[in-house]
Amino acid sequence: MSIHFLIPSNRPCLSGWSALCSAAFVFVMASCGRGVSLDAPVLLTYNASDGVRSLDPGKATDLESMWVVDQLYEGLLEFDEALQLQPALAEAWKVSEDGLTYAFRLRTGASFHNGAPVSAADVALSFERLRDGTAALPGRWVLADLKADGVEVIRPDSFHLVLSRPQPVFPGLLATPHASILYRGGREGRPDVEDLGSGPFTLRGWLPETAMVLHRFDGYWMSDDTGAPLPYIDGVRVEFNREAGAEFLGFKQGKYAFVSALDPEWAQALRDDQGGWKPDWEGKFEVHEVPYLKTDYIGFLVDSAALAEAGFPHLGAELRKAMSMALDRSTLVRELRAGEAVPAAGFVPPGMPGFGPEERMLDPHLEWRPLRVDSMLASRGIGSEPPLRRLRAGVIGTKPEMADLAAALQHIWASHGIDVDIDIAPSGIDADRVARSQVPLFRKSWLADYPDAENFLGLFDRDRWCPNGPNYTHFADSAVTAMLAAAANMVPGREREALMRETERAVLAEMPVIPLWHDQVVHLVSTQWKGWRVSPTNRLDLRRVRPAHRDQP
Repeated sequence: MSIHFLIPSNRPCLSGWSALCSAAFVFVMASCGRGVSLDAPVLLTYNASDGVRSLDPGKATDLESMWVVDQLYEGLLEFDEALQLQPALAEAWKVSEDGLTYAFRLRTGASFHNGAPVSAADVALSFERLRDGTAALPGRWVLADLKADGVEVIRPDSFHLVLSRPQPVFPGLLATPHASILYRGGREGRPDVEDLGSGPFTLRGWLPETAMVLHRFDGYWMSDDTGAPLPYIDGVRVEFNREAGAEFLGFKQGKYAFVSALDPEWAQALRDDQGGWKPDWEGKFEVHEVPYLKTDYIGFLVDSAALAEAGFPHLGAELRKAMSMALDRSTLVRELRAGEAVPAAGFVPPGMPGFGPEERMLDPHLEWRPLRVDSMLASRGIGSEPPLRRLRAGVIGTKPEMADLAAALQHIWASHGIDVDIDIAPSGIDADRVARSQVPLFRKSWLADYPDAENFLGLFDRDRWCPNGPNYTHFADSAVTAMLAAAANMVPGREREALMRETERAVLAEMPVIPLWHDQVVHLVSTQWKGWRVSPTNRLDLRRVRPAHRDQP
C-alpha cells in the first residue's frame, strides 16, 4: 500500500512542504508504537471532492465536513448503525419525570488529543459557545430548548442539562456532530483550523486544497469485544481531488478505499444493461447500501422583506406548486442519480418512522401533472406561447456538482413559460449566499441528524430562520409552529407520528420547498478492507475498519 504524508502538527494546518520528512518519521513511529512493522503502517485513503472548509463541529453542515468531524470529535451520545442511541463521552444518563432535566456522568478515562481529561466544564463551555449568538454557528439550533443557564456542573465528571420545555428528541440532538465536545469549549483555540477533539483520530496535517492526514489517537477510550483498542488502523488520508472522474479512477486503481453517491457516468462503467455489476468488477468491491434519511430539494426564499430588499420577484404558493408538478421525478432520478434514489413522496424521507408508503400517500403536488401545470399558469396569463406571457422567476443558485440538475429544471420550467437563470458558485460560496438569503431559489439537501420527523419538519420553524438555524426559506406559519410545539410535548409513538404527517401536509400546502428525491446510502468498498459499517444517516465510522488480510487488529 502506498503511503502519503503531510505536515505533522497538533496545531492548525501549516503551509509549505519542508516538514514532509518529519511527518513521515512521526507516522512511522506512531505505527511502530503499536507493534506494526516499520514498512507497513495501515493508512486508509478516500476522496472528498468538495473539500473541507472548517473543522468546527458547529459548522459541519456538509457531508465532507461531517465525516472529518466524526473522526476528530465525539459527543455525549451517538447513534449506532441501527439508529439506536449509545453512550459516547457520557457513560450514563437519566431524565427527570417532567422531561426537563437530564443528568449525565462522563466516561472515566476519556481524554482530549492533548491529554487533558474530558470534564463537565468542557461540556458547559462547548454548549455555551454553540449557543453564543455572536458566533452565529449554523449548528446552534440543536440546543434551542436548553435554558440560558441550563448547564449545571455538579462535579468534574457530572452535570445536568435543564430544558425550557420537554423535548423527546433532545438525546438524539446530543448525538449530532454539532453537539461535539471541544477542549475548553473551543475558547482556547481556533476550531476552524485546530483539532480540539477527543475522537478516534487526531489531525496531523492539512493542506486545504490538497489533502488531510489523520493519525490514530492512542488515548482513545473505546475497545472492541475482545478488549483490543480502537481504532484498528494507523491513520486516514483524505484527498480533495475535484477533477471530474478522478475519484472513480482512484477507486478503480485501488488508491481509494471506497466511493459513495454513484455518479451516472460511474454507473455506466460499473453496471450492465440489466442493472447488475459488470463481470470485470467481480470481487473488487462490496456494496453496503441502506435507505438514506436525506432529502434533496429546491428551496424558495419566501420572506417578502428579504426578496424586496434584494429585488427578487415573489412567487406565490400556487406558482410554487405548479413548478413542483412540472417535474417528472422518476426521470430526474434515472438521468441524474443513475436510479440510485427514490422520487420524493413528501419532504420527510420514507425511512423515517411513521412515513412509510403504507402510512403516507404521495402528496398531490409532487405528482407529475404537466397539463394541470399549463392550466394553472394559463389562468394567471402565463405560458410558453403568445398571447400568454412568460414569467421571469429569478435566479437559481447552485454549486458546480449540481449544475446538471439546475439545467434540467431550467429546461423543464421554460417549456411551461417560466424562465429562471442559473448562477453557479463554488460550494462554500453557494452555501454562504443561501444562508445569507442572497438567492431566491436554491438547491439544498437535508441529512437526518437523528431518526425523528421533527429533524426535517423543524426546518420550517420560525425560530430556526438562518443564520440561527437551517430554515433557509424563511418560511413561517403559525399552524406549523403550533404543531411542532405540540409534538415537542408528546412521547414518540403513533399519535405523534400522525401529528408529524399533518405538519408535513401543512408545509407542502404552501410549498416553500420542492422535494425532489431521497438518496440511498451506497458505499462501494474495496475488498481490501473489512469491518465497514453504514447507517441511514451516512455517518462515517472507521473505528472497526481494518485490512481484509488481517484476521486480528
